[in-house]
Amino acid sequence: MQKKYSIYTKLVVLFVVTFLLVCILFIVLLKIEENAYAEEGVLRQKNLVKNMINSYNSNFNIDAYFNNNNFSIVKNSDLINAIKENGEILFYDSNNEICHFLSLKYHNNLYVDIQCGDFKKLYKENINDRIYNLLLIGFFFFSFLVVFMYFSVLKSLEPLKKLRKQVAEAANGKKPDFIDYQEDEIGKIAFEFKKAFIRNQELIQSRQLFLRTIMHELKTPIGKGRIIAEMVREVKQKERLIDIFSRMDSLINEFAKIENLFSKNYNLHFKPVHFSTILEEAKNYLMRDDFNKIVKIYLKSDALINVDMEIFPLILKNLIDNALKYSSNGTCEIYSHHQYFIIQNPGRKLSEPIEYYFEAFTREKDEKVKGMGLGLYIVFEVCKLHNFDIIYYYENNKHCFKVFFGEKKHNET
Repeated sequence: MQKKYSIYTKLVVLFVVTFLLVCILFIVLLKIEENAYAEEGVLRQKNLVKNMINSYNSNFNIDAYFNNNNFSIVKNSDLINAIKENGEILFYDSNNEICHFLSLKYHNNLYVDIQCGDFKKLYKENINDRIYNLLLIGFFFFSFLVVFMYFSVLKSLEPLKKLRKQVAEAANGKKPDFIDYQEDEIGKIAFEFKKAFIRNQELIQSRQLFLRTIMHELKTPIGKGRIIAEMVREVKQKERLIDIFSRMDSLINEFAKIENLFSKNYNLHFKPVHFSTILEEAKNYLMRDDFNKIVKIYLKSDALINVDMEIFPLILKNLIDNALKYSSNGTCEIYSHHQYFIIQNPGRKLSEPIEYYFEAFTREKDEKVKGMGLGLYIVFEVCKLHNFDIIYYYENNKHCFKVFFGEKKHNET
């Protein structure tokens, strides 16, 4: 998998590489200009020395000659010694009988050392290398500009950290304010996200109000129907009516639990419960008088599972109900093991991959099977909330759902 780097890391690398490349470029240019300046200086000094030799006589004033040609005498003895000891020799003319000349370069300045008999002096050339100075000024200016831009861009990206934090808060159910953003790209993103967040909150509230209103309105006729059922004198008809209204009330309570769970208004409360207890609760939710006939249970291990007893029995009930719906003979089997349980039923192979059926509002395209296609979606989501793994496979003409709840999640037999 290709490693991904953050925007901050990319910016730091970009600015560092740019700064280093510019530094290398300026160093090369400065070195080239320095060498060119030295070569031009040597040529000037050679011409100066040549003209001096041609004009030299007993009345020749060396100081005046060099002063008129932009040279000044160096009087500091310590500086003279440092130049002679550490300076770079550019050329040395000792072939002349009159004078000896030594051209030196020290700290990017050019000097000429003259010895004419008893006359011994060191002169400094006062011609400045303007291009070198301009390059040096340009280097410092560009360095300042790069550093300024670096911190300016990083400061402009600071709101991204705030926005990321607020998005994370929104994902965790909080309500961030999304204020104090500038009118830039990040501010526009924050504004659009705020609009989307408010719209999403309104949709959630509208959905919750709609569902809770329906459940509230259904509770009233169910309660009245239950009262009327109690007044029926015929025992069988009375029991049948009571069972019907009890199942309707149970379904509404089930809807309420699922709605609270997926709207993030319900916190799971885990506690260790035996699988047989969960199965018994799921059996009550199914309300099938023929449960023991159509569901075969093989309790190889009554495992202790850490679950929320308000929600997980509904999941087991949905798995059993789904198995019965798609069973070719109307039965299913449940196997309980130490680390997992399996629910399987005979039936023809699914036409789509199992991931398709784990999505909301999807089911096998069979008109004989009724439902909204939410059963497996709810099962999958609640298993994730419990940190359980659910695996589907088709074996021996049977659909098999294996739910791992133990610490060691591997295929056991």
